[in-house]
Amino acid sequence: YTFHTLDHNTNQTKVSLLGLPKEEDWVLYAPFEDKTLMRDVLAFDLARRMGRTAPRTRFIELFLRTFDGPLSMRDYAGVYVLMEKVKRGPARVNIAKLEPQHRSEPEITGGYIVKRDHGEGGGSRFHTANGGPYFYVSPKAEEITAEQKSWLARYFNAFESALYGADFTDPQTGYAAYLDVDSFIDAHWLIEASKNVDGFRYSSFLTKDRGGKLKPEPPWDWNRSFGNANYYGGGQPQGWYWSNLRPNEISWYHRLQEDPGFAKRCADRWRDLRQEVLDPKKINARIDELAAQLEEAQQRNFERWPVLGQQVTCNFYVGQSFQDEVRWMKEWIERRIAWIDSHVGAPTNL
Repeated sequence: YTFHTLDHNTNQTKVSLLGLPKEEDWVLYAPFEDKTLMRDVLAFDLARRMGRTAPRTRFIELFLRTFDGPLSMRDYAGVYVLMEKVKRGPARVNIAKLEPQHRSEPEITGGYIVKRDHGEGGGSRFHTANGGPYFYVSPKAEEITAEQKSWLARYFNAFESALYGADFTDPQTGYAAYLDVDSFIDAHWLIEASKNVDGFRYSSFLTKDRGGKLKPEPPWDWNRSFGNANYYGGGQPQGWYWSNLRPNEISWYHRLQEDPGFAKRCADRWRDLRQEVLDPKKINARIDELAAQLEEAQQRNFERWPVLGQQVTCNFYVGQSFQDEVRWMKEWIERRIAWIDSHVGAPTNL
């Protein structure tokens, strides 16, 4: 569900929910096929620990009133995650506000939020020479001007031309003139460490601030990660995910890794992240904390939705209990990070 918070006159109004910063647009996400109930929460937490923008979350139990009379368990809808909806704003994606009158540089250079997603369905979008579709998020499709659409498409195409051009490693005219490389590397490692089979494919947000470069953030849609997918090798802790990306997806790593400077920078960042953020012991300690928060609620959730022991959509592993699901994911994470270490190298001080 998405919802707005309203005042007594039904005007949208910003409020703080469960200690989160004040805003008016929210998401209630049901982690139905993720029987740990926590994969999105965990991934967003890791992204924030990397220093990246990511939605803040709270576990809730949802009651949805569909009948008259007192609230009761017949209104119980299970465990949901209250999430911050991706939108521009000081408490969300903190980029410049683009107004309709912004028709020339530097104002027209930002801020934009777009989303690379499925091509089917409605929605105003654009394609580049190599990729897409990209959907307008901020400004919204009904608000972005023709001049801003044109400028944004030209920027994406200029980036692709630089990336796939002969001088792509030139720091002034190559890919680094358009792409925030540090943000891309962090997004790459978050996707690879969790082997998110939707990463860089669907529900993938990109931001472009005024005067800034492209950033593949904030993260979104991590339910088919940490081993919870039976395609693209998602259930196996071995193997690179990025090699599955098709040319029209955000498959830029294929080209970037041909730059020795990028390859070194990427490997160095992995070893840096491994010391704290991607230390499997610390990740699994965080999982234990989240599981403790859920211990009572998960019992009610799986009474309402008795899916334990059953394959739901693309599940790779099917546990018989919540504890089975959590334990298997923790073991998967240990094996996944060990596999990446074997190919990239672990920090020498571990």
